[in-house]
Amino acid sequence: MDLAKNLRYDRNQDVKAVTLEGTVIHKSGLITGGRSTHNARQWDDRDVQGLQRTQEKLMSELKALGKEKPRSGADESLQQEISRLETALMVVKDDLKEVDSRLTGVNSELKHVKAELKKNAPELKKAEKVQEKLDEELHQLESVIFAAEDSVFGDFCRQIGVSDIREYEERQLKAAQQESEARLRFDKHIRQLTLQLQYERDESLKNAEDRLSALETQISNEQANLERLQQRKAQIEADIEAAEQSVSEQREKLAELQGTLDDKNKAVEQAKKASVRASRALDQALKDIATKNDEIEKFALERSAIYRKCRLDGVDLPLLSGNLKNVPMEENLRDEVAMDVDEPEDGTQSVKNVQDYGIEVDFAEIDEDEREVDPTKTLAELDESITKLLADIEKMAPNMKAMERLDDVENKLAETEKEADKARKDSKNARTQFDDVKRRRCELFNKAYNHISECIDQVYKDLTKGKASPMGGVAYLSLEDSEEPYTAGIKYHAMPPMKRFRDMEQLSGGEKTVAALALLFAIHSYQPAPFFVLDEVDAALDNTNVAKVANYIRTHASDTFQFIVISLKGSLYERGNSLVGIYRDQDINSSKTLTLDRYASRPTAINSCEVDDQFPIEAQAQADAILGGGKFSPGDERTYWEVCVHGFAVRGDMSDSKVKAGKEGAFVATVQRTQKHL
Repeated sequence: MDLAKNLRYDRNQDVKAVTLEGTVIHKSGLITGGRSTHNARQWDDRDVQGLQRTQEKLMSELKALGKEKPRSGADESLQQEISRLETALMVVKDDLKEVDSRLTGVNSELKHVKAELKKNAPELKKAEKVQEKLDEELHQLESVIFAAEDSVFGDFCRQIGVSDIREYEERQLKAAQQESEARLRFDKHIRQLTLQLQYERDESLKNAEDRLSALETQISNEQANLERLQQRKAQIEADIEAAEQSVSEQREKLAELQGTLDDKNKAVEQAKKASVRASRALDQALKDIATKNDEIEKFALERSAIYRKCRLDGVDLPLLSGNLKNVPMEENLRDEVAMDVDEPEDGTQSVKNVQDYGIEVDFAEIDEDEREVDPTKTLAELDESITKLLADIEKMAPNMKAMERLDDVENKLAETEKEADKARKDSKNARTQFDDVKRRRCELFNKAYNHISECIDQVYKDLTKGKASPMGGVAYLSLEDSEEPYTAGIKYHAMPPMKRFRDMEQLSGGEKTVAALALLFAIHSYQPAPFFVLDEVDAALDNTNVAKVANYIRTHASDTFQFIVISLKGSLYERGNSLVGIYRDQDINSSKTLTLDRYASRPTAINSCEVDDQFPIEAQAQADAILGGGKFSPGDERTYWEVCVHGFAVRGDMSDSKVKAGKEGAFVATVQRTQKHL
């Protein structure tokens, strides 16, 4: 009742409150029903009297303060006291108005109840008389029936050792009921086990068929791979055979070429000797050619100088063709000769071709003796000798292409053998590495799977067990492929308590959520992280399952395994060790956080009553032991106020000075404590 009044009147919440005693506080302020209407009225009258006395006291204090002349030193403190008293007066006036309103409603309700009682009193008395008469008749009939039963079944009752037949029927009925309940319970358990066995058989058969199909597919794939590898092997063997045959042929050719090479080497030695002699002769010839070329160049320069001099001096030369005007006057003939007669790239020498400017001199006037020396013929003979020597040198050079081909074939053969050996080693190493990786992968997967499979049933039981089903549900995992489990799937089966076995798809949303949480917790137990984040996992859960999840989290939480839970349900987040709220600040259009650390760390002021019919000292001590082990936080303070009645020193007969002092003292102590620590 106090809590309902606090919600309705003190906190001004516009709700309709109903207490456990049946008392209803309407939104209009009326109080109806319940077993303590008279007491409620008594307490309301006392409240009114207490508030009126407090109002009178505060008004008298206010008037007295107004008549006094304020002193300069205490002016500020008096003003603060006046403000405090005015505020308290306003609060008292508001409380008085609320109490008057409630009192008016209670009086109206009381008048209505009295009128109804007065109206129904005659009928109630008449009905009570009829009820008493019927009770007497029923008692007489029961006595007659009991006497008849005792006379009929007396011997039977003495034989079985019971006082009367009614005791026997009660025992038999109780035994029959127990037997029926046990039979129903066993029948239900048998049906459940039968359905589960049938499902397991069907599931095992299906798994066997799937496994057989998978093995047949794997065998087919392996056979195809084997055929492909055999074809590859045959191709490689054919290539090796062809390479060996080619190597044999090349070796025969090598032997044949080796014999030819020996003959050629002998010929080369002879040719080298002849080449040395020819080279010497060639060097001499080249020297002679160079000398002659120098002489030609010299004579050409002299001729050009003569042509130029004749042109300058105006001397007419007998010419068969050409003109002296074609001869340049600058002395650049040496550069022209150097540019035109560069040595060829093969290192041979040739006769320099000098520029004659198209001039041919008529030597008809020269004597025969002077013409006997023919330099052209000499140069032609030298050119012919050089050409002949070069041809002989080329004929004497050995055929080196055969040796080059032999070296290429041997190098190619060696490279082919190296590549084949390297390919065999690489294939073997790759196969070994693949087998190691496959084995390691299976070991790691099976290690994780075995751990999770062993843990998931216990985790699911912890999440689903309760008073109705203390054993909880059943959950387990099964592999679709045990040879290579990571290539196939894993089936997850969960059977909630008190329900038959069904596929995961047929479970409800809440049951799927609990099963998913069990799987997540089991996986997390394999390699646990320092904290676990749960984002609104209770969205599809009812209050019962939310409480189970909360109990599991609190049981398994520790310093090394912390839960961060995001939830909108108070039944879950109210059990957290710490609470962080997220809200939007409309002024800055941003989210902010809110914690209770500031208030949780403040010491508490506890006001208790020495005389409390509804919450005595013994009950207070028991509550302290349950909530805090009989200990309070540092700074907490409890004050016991004498002669007050229930409600932390806020109720009681205000005409009693001790009750009044307790109420006012508790109020002042609470306000001072709040101002000090907040």
